[in-house]
Amino acid sequence: MRDSAQLEFCLKTPLEEIILEHRFLSRLGGPETKKLLNLLELWTDSGRSALLQWDLLHNESELSQAVQVLEKLPLHRFSAIRVQDLGAANWLRKTRPELKLHWIVEGSNHNLKGLLRWYGLLIPQLQRLVLSTELPGKMLQHCIRDLKVGCEILGLGSMLMFYTPRRLISALNETETPDQNDLDVWAAFNDTPHRKFRTLENSHGTFLFHDRDLFLLDRLPQLSEWGLEAFRLDLRRVSIEWISMITEANLNDQKQIKNLRRKWPFRTSQGFFRANHTDRALQRMKNPFLMTQDESPVAVVLESKKQQYLALHIKRPFQCGSTLWSVTPEGRILEISVTWMTNLQSKPLSIAQTDQVVLIPHSKFVTSQSLVYVRKPSVSFFR
Repeated sequence: MRDSAQLEFCLKTPLEEIILEHRFLSRLGGPETKKLLNLLELWTDSGRSALLQWDLLHNESELSQAVQVLEKLPLHRFSAIRVQDLGAANWLRKTRPELKLHWIVEGSNHNLKGLLRWYGLLIPQLQRLVLSTELPGKMLQHCIRDLKVGCEILGLGSMLMFYTPRRLISALNETETPDQNDLDVWAAFNDTPHRKFRTLENSHGTFLFHDRDLFLLDRLPQLSEWGLEAFRLDLRRVSIEWISMITEANLNDQKQIKNLRRKWPFRTSQGFFRANHTDRALQRMKNPFLMTQDESPVAVVLESKKQQYLALHIKRPFQCGSTLWSVTPEGRILEISVTWMTNLQSKPLSIAQTDQVVLIPHSKFVTSQSLVYVRKPSVSFFR
């Protein structure tokens, strides 16, 4: 929470707890000390809990600077301090042992044994573990059951994939004077040019986010049954009015939750929550038919977006209007009608050229890594 107008809106909702960020303590930034204190006073005077986000990873000098900021804050008014730097946790243990501690392990521990070790190290100050979004539902259930402190997960919002303290975007600036403002751009990679990932740069480094937001609202009743203590909403990219829409929703009404998901301004995913332990996902990552030498494919499917398009990486030229045949990683043979074709800038194409990435109409059951041919292959073709 960074704005008084947003906070006053939250005061009208049943929210019990908010996270406050400080410019020099939170890696995604926040207000200066004076504004933070105003927000803290507004919220805690209502009898609700405020948490302080101290999630920067520090070197020695940066840790000293952070401590100077902390010593100017009324830390006793925060219900807990949220950290993921062991040096920060150690400072709190030695100098402020009366404060509760939330240990952030979102980007590190993925097994119960490691989490139990953190529990043993940080108890009795430890109040909560902030768990990784990469834990499948079954593993998450075990953690909530076996850990002796409260557990928190991100339930709705942006998923961080990568962080570096280096400023990678401004390094591409050809001018001699680097941009001192925060930069928020969309980046793509050579192997997946059709997918664009939100990339944020600020004074603390560069952050790369998944191209889909995590959405687990429909799983909240189940998570509550397991004993989850905190379900975090990260609404920094959307209107604050989403808080009312979420808190007023009947979470047991799946139709209502699906409607909220459709309205969410970004594409969503349930991430690892529904991950299974079969090898089906691995089979789709590498098509076993890539080794065939009987006939080379004209394209490989990079992405399949339901009811919208197939993104193809072209290996050999073909014309718009062609009838093609795909072979999925499972060996399923499917017909594809190329009734239209565009490049990534939506410009119509009559011919797909080698090494282009083109979009064609979506075809049911055609998945990523399917191979595309100009003639229908027989069963023996792949033996």
